[in-house]
Amino acid sequence: MNNKMEAETPLVFKRMIMAISGILMLIGLPLSANLLCAMSSSYFQYSEMLYSVFSCLAVLLTMGVGIAAFIHSNGSIQKKRSKILSMPPIPLLVGAFGLLLFLGLFFFNANISEGLFFPPILIVLAALPPLWSVAWFARTDTMADLSTDEPILPTDNVITEETKVDVTDDANKNHITWRRGVMAFIGGATIGVLVALILEIILPAIVLALVFDLANVVLDSVRALFEQLAGFDIANALTNPGFIYVFILLAVIAPLAEEIAKPLALLPILRRLNRKQAFLMGALAGAGFAAIENVIYAASSYELWSGVLLIRSLGGALHPLGAGLMALAWRDVLCEEQGAWSNWLKRFAIAVGVHAVWNGGSLLVITFGGAGLFGELPAEIGTLGISAAGVTLAFLILLGISALWIGRIFGHGESPESFLEDKNTDVSLAPSERTLAIWALACLTAIVPIGIAGLSLWLR
Repeated sequence: MNNKMEAETPLVFKRMIMAISGILMLIGLPLSANLLCAMSSSYFQYSEMLYSVFSCLAVLLTMGVGIAAFIHSNGSIQKKRSKILSMPPIPLLVGAFGLLLFLGLFFFNANISEGLFFPPILIVLAALPPLWSVAWFARTDTMADLSTDEPILPTDNVITEETKVDVTDDANKNHITWRRGVMAFIGGATIGVLVALILEIILPAIVLALVFDLANVVLDSVRALFEQLAGFDIANALTNPGFIYVFILLAVIAPLAEEIAKPLALLPILRRLNRKQAFLMGALAGAGFAAIENVIYAASSYELWSGVLLIRSLGGALHPLGAGLMALAWRDVLCEEQGAWSNWLKRFAIAVGVHAVWNGGSLLVITFGGAGLFGELPAEIGTLGISAAGVTLAFLILLGISALWIGRIFGHGESPESFLEDKNTDVSLAPSERTLAIWALACLTAIVPIGIAGLSLWLR
């Protein structure tokens, strides 16, 4: 093992986190007072709902993050033990998602204390899909440990009460502690989101406004795009400059920026992690990033928030997978592994490619069925529009399933290539050719019609 992995996390880094957490708590004090006012009101306008949700989110990202970071950084400085991270069972997370979705719809539509209950319900709903994806990445049925000086524990960081022990962050070489897991999630939700916003929104806006003076042209094109969607003019919408700009932003700029940004908060500690830890820590950072992004998309969709969350739950594994791959890539570079930079480029290409396909496909689903988002559908869109969107939606389902499968392989400390190269690889993870053939047939005969039917009901 590389000697750099044995070093303890620098004390100055821990103290810096503690200082930043204090600043965040101070910022959160007036925001908390503002939140009490926002949550005590009822929604009469769309803007009031947005205000309540984002006020709640702001308090969580300042006061909540500050308290959590202060507790964990202080515990690390004092060398207090932290328990091994134990993810809840996946059925429990999925069941909680369904229950909270029902409660959210009830409070939103019944206008009963919606200002108090709806914002936290929406935020928790946004966090559950990426979290159950990380739980799926890590979960296994085997009980084994890779070292001789630690008690036998589950190799996936998901443990039972009988095997739960306390460990320090740097002494534990095979598992992720609660302290590091929480800080990874927070890092993705704060630093990752901030850097991504700068790279994919602020910088392009500055270029458009100052260099080429194209801001007004782009705004006019985007406005024309929405007018064409509202008028059910799908052909013109697809060739509109606004659509091309939005497509480039979502399918090119956003994946490049976000896959760079998500694991940045982990760079100071990655070289002290093994490959499995690095991937799962990155996945947790990606889950934090995805949670914030889900809140923004869902809240901005107003009455369509539940449908947006359901669609995004299909790809709940994409952000954790991409961030995990990039954390693993950065870990190899920092540890000076052989071929680290070439592997970095490969993993970056995979993360960006999958992300781009998902974002581009999602935009096509909205555009092909676009009229349904803005009003009643005309009869003539029932053939091409629904079918095209349904097939695209089915493809996104397959992409989400594939991301879960790939993430589970890396979460077990393996890689897809190891199935061909290593006879000691866990063969239970490797699909046979017959299994892949059956799965492909099921996709063609079942998932595509389901996607078409589901989209038909959604746009009815």
